Amino acid sequence: MRKENDRNKQQYNSALLGVVISEVLFWGALISVLWVKSEFAPHVELHKPELIPLLAILPIATFAFLLHLRWKTKAIGLLSDSNLQDATLPGFSPGREAWRFVVWRLALSMVIFGLLGPKVGSRLQEVETKGADFVIAIDVSNSMRAEDLGVERIALARQTVERILNKLGSDRVGLVVFAGEAYIQCPLTSDYSAIKLFLNSVTTDVVATQGTALGSAIDVSVKAFDNAPESSRSILLITDGENHEDDPVAAASSAFEQGITVHVLGVATPEGAPIPHYDKRGRKIGFIHGPDGQPVVSRLDESVLVATVQAGGGSFTRANRSYIDISPVIDALNKEEKTRIANVRFTDYDHRFQFFLLLALGLIIMEAFIPNPTKRR
Repeated sequence: MRKENDRNKQQYNSALLGVVISEVLFWGALISVLWVKSEFAPHVELHKPELIPLLAILPIATFAFLLHLRWKTKAIGLLSDSNLQDATLPGFSPGREAWRFVVWRLALSMVIFGLLGPKVGSRLQEVETKGADFVIAIDVSNSMRAEDLGVERIALARQTVERILNKLGSDRVGLVVFAGEAYIQCPLTSDYSAIKLFLNSVTTDVVATQGTALGSAIDVSVKAFDNAPESSRSILLITDGENHEDDPVAAASSAFEQGITVHVLGVATPEGAPIPHYDKRGRKIGFIHGPDGQPVVSRLDESVLVATVQAGGGSFTRANRSYIDISPVIDALNKEEKTRIANVRFTDYDHRFQFFLLLALGLIIMEAFIPNPTKRR
């Protein structure tokens, strides 16, 4: 019986490794599919994306199974010592238990995918709407890690952009990120879900060159309007305002002369806060220090930002403790003359949930055919 006990322990270790590998492969495959979908298959959508949190059931189920299998293997070890294993759980095999679970878990994942309602666009149609073109430029310099507003400035910036997107209708929106240099993160689009996807990747690490080049951010935002109608164009800068590189007032004035309004949201306080310093693992290990050995305190440079919006004909709003009033920007956008924007959209979709439910049924049938242990004579 001791040999049987040792064999069960070895099989448990192998089963544990197999289940963990299958879990990693599953999530890796899912992430790859989502990337391929975003890059090459925008016509594939989910009918009920609000059910995505159901996917959390899968790792919870895996963790619960591994705990149960560990307990069961230990219990079998005690039974084997007392010669009771054959009478209670004949032919117990952790490997077989793991295989049954992996198949069952795949079936559960197929059911969840079916509930999400995947659908494929089947008919393209040009839809003409009225809207404005709007580029949002987000400061991603290291100073945006400061927490003088109760949360990191960069986190507040992302939350604010999402709130703005939820208030817009048929307007096209582009996304620019900047620090010491600026580049277009997402071109003008009316697909707000795509913008939110890009928004999730906006951190203080996306631009290698540090600094705060407000003027460059405005210039790149202007370029994002290439081939767009000349009316109804606006830029929104979300920044702490510490400009170190160029002249944002001149850039805003140039944009305004081209019919582009420049608005600013200030995400900092006049008192400021030290800039956190993190190690390679993302752990906070202190604050960034200046040449004098003292922590660098990042403060809102309101004078520069006010001068920028005065030159750009827009509005300036300052954050108030982890909240930014976006109504001035939304009101300004609503007052602008809307131009006709032609968008090609899918108007008909073919639902594919049946495919996943059939796969789930097939896996359940497969699991039923995995042989059960029989009592040894």
